[in-house]
Amino acid sequence: MLPTRLPDRLELISLRDNIISFSRLNANPVRYHHWHQCLEVLYVEEGYGVVIADNRHYTMRPGRIFVFPPFTLHKIMVEERAATIYRRTIIHVDQHAVLPALDAFPHHKQKLLRLSARGSEAFVADLTDLHPWMTTLFTHYGALADGDELDKENAATLLLSLFSMIPTQETTIREDEYRLSRQVMLWVEENYMKKISLEKLAADLNKSRCYLSRRFHAETGEKINEYVSTYRLRKACELLLRSEMSIHEIGAHVGFADATYFITSFKKGIGKTPLQYRKNKSSALAPPAVPSRALHIG
Repeated sequence: MLPTRLPDRLELISLRDNIISFSRLNANPVRYHHWHQCLEVLYVEEGYGVVIADNRHYTMRPGRIFVFPPFTLHKIMVEERAATIYRRTIIHVDQHAVLPALDAFPHHKQKLLRLSARGSEAFVADLTDLHPWMTTLFTHYGALADGDELDKENAATLLLSLFSMIPTQETTIREDEYRLSRQVMLWVEENYMKKISLEKLAADLNKSRCYLSRRFHAETGEKINEYVSTYRLRKACELLLRSEMSIHEIGAHVGFADATYFITSFKKGIGKTPLQYRKNKSSALAPPAVPSRALHIG
């Protein structure tokens, strides 16, 4: 049976009294799968690597923009030679709060609804030709964030500016194919509710255990058991927010045979017990942003 050591933390953003957070960060990428309850926009200014979003892999390079819908598992793998120069702008948005500010712009409002729809794929586009303009845009809004001036109106104008530049779905970046880790992730998606063993996974994918573990770690920088644990906790969070199932039922549904172990694992990974998390349902469904200076995001 796979051990279930959890990653250090999961990035469950609480926007508090704001509707948006804005950060321009250097180096120090998140090195494990994580998710947010709000919409995330990542713009790569410098650095190369791979972005993994749910079961899909994308090449990361300067000028690319990534939009992760709420509850999308994602991870950034920065190439070692680029680790010290990795620079990105990250925006977290309470999409529910900002939608009314876009009433006069129905086309862009629909775009925000599509980008933030739960279960939809990450949006990836190449804005290399617009990089100087993006730098100017983010410098301006970074100054507003530093001055605590990113109110609803400024949040709306920032999103309108971004939406006016990102292309339609037909011209976005396609995922990279044929990675073994993608096969593992798809297998986990289909089997996370059951008792999982590395032997069963390796047999189903017709690979040896050692080869499978080594390749998954090489492609994602993570152990398979860590990914399984993160995936199960994400599913548990969704059920706590969206269902009336009991804590025991949810634990069993996402693959924890023992309710006590589920509660302990959830507390370690999320920072709250399942019951505490559920009691915060209203704020979690429409989260509002940690001050930008407090964020440590990938």
